[in-house]
Amino acid sequence: ADLDLGTVPAEVVDKARACLLHGIVVGLAGVKADFPAIAWKCTPETGSPGGARLLIDGRLTGRAQAAFANGVLLHARVQEDTHGTSHIGTVAIPAALAVAESVGADGKRLLEGLVAGYEVAGALGREYTARTTPRAFRASAIYGPFAAAAAAARILGLDARATANALAFASAFAGGTTESFVAGSMEWHFENGVAAQNGVLAAEIAANGGEGAERALEGRVGFLQAVAGTTEGAERVAAGLGKVWELPNVTFKLCPTCAFNQSPVATMVRLARAHNLQPEDVKRIDIEMNEYEVNYPGMVYQGPFRSVGQTQMSTPFCLSLALVDRGVSLDGLLRFDDPRLLDLVRRVEMHADAGRLPMTVRLRVTTRDGRILEQAQDQRAEEFFVWGFDRVREMARELAPETPFSLAKIEAIADLIAGLDARQPVSTLIDRLIKDHSRRLA
Repeated sequence: ADLDLGTVPAEVVDKARACLLHGIVVGLAGVKADFPAIAWKCTPETGSPGGARLLIDGRLTGRAQAAFANGVLLHARVQEDTHGTSHIGTVAIPAALAVAESVGADGKRLLEGLVAGYEVAGALGREYTARTTPRAFRASAIYGPFAAAAAAARILGLDARATANALAFASAFAGGTTESFVAGSMEWHFENGVAAQNGVLAAEIAANGGEGAERALEGRVGFLQAVAGTTEGAERVAAGLGKVWELPNVTFKLCPTCAFNQSPVATMVRLARAHNLQPEDVKRIDIEMNEYEVNYPGMVYQGPFRSVGQTQMSTPFCLSLALVDRGVSLDGLLRFDDPRLLDLVRRVEMHADAGRLPMTVRLRVTTRDGRILEQAQDQRAEEFFVWGFDRVREMARELAPETPFSLAKIEAIADLIAGLDARQPVSTLIDRLIKDHSRRLA
């Protein structure tokens, strides 16, 4: 509740800025997906004060509704940041932006809210994701409301008791499963937006006198028992806050797929380029991955494909596309019936290795002429996917053509975020993110 940016390590603050830039630009580059348009249709325009604007669209709505629609936008491309298996930025960022704009907060308070949101959700995910995912709960959907509630509570200036109440309400409003990954349906594309909305609502209820259960998380029939089947480790969540920082562990994605497919794609591209490997050369592809990742819903799926969600999750499809195109693009992920891709997909065999580090892989390609080609990524993900602000800015430049804005405007957004502090109101940043400037707030 009393988090102050001046006491936060510089590394953590810099990473918060990097996450903010990354989340915004990836969201802007996802605007052509179906999901933002659906979210906009579900979000009414209101002229009432104390609201927030929809990014790109510019309409003024309630701040919880803005958090929902903007959360869907930031998640639309599926290239968002990742902590464990949670995409905290798609929840914390839209919640923080909406609440900060609604109360006229400055950049310093926005960053404080983001740090609070990432750290609370990150601590929960660190301790419990390995338990909750096998029970079919999606991490972003169940930990995301805590990120949004913590961010909103800090920006609203709630005291410790009210913040605890906000988190208690967040625990009651959390939910979401991984069945849609298997089914190829759309629920998961909206779960993070709902998590952002529910977290903001949780903070609003607490700010207006709502009182939650004192042991909402660790109680005998509380949140942790419900989603993890245990309360073991609950004390570590709170004990580490402000001491064990989770923001530096947030990773970014090279391509618009599941985080677990980043290393397979990068490794396949390196192998294909090194050996000039062509699709018609391949007899069999074997890939070793971390056991948890192989068993994550949707990873081993080999078709039939009817949605981009299925191809983004499917390691066989992503490997095949990486080989054919020497990379993975959103357009490529839509080639559900490409015969070359489907032939390769059927040649992929996945192997779960309980001793393999997360986000490391070993590829073994057997060619039709009998060669064995191997490529591995054995370093931890941090070697490749933990970026600072400058690397995120490079990616923003690469994505600029897929956004509604010019490269010059993307650079201006990056400049603003790089210098964001108590001198700038958050509304100045939101102004830059609206396509129609006539919708700027007075």
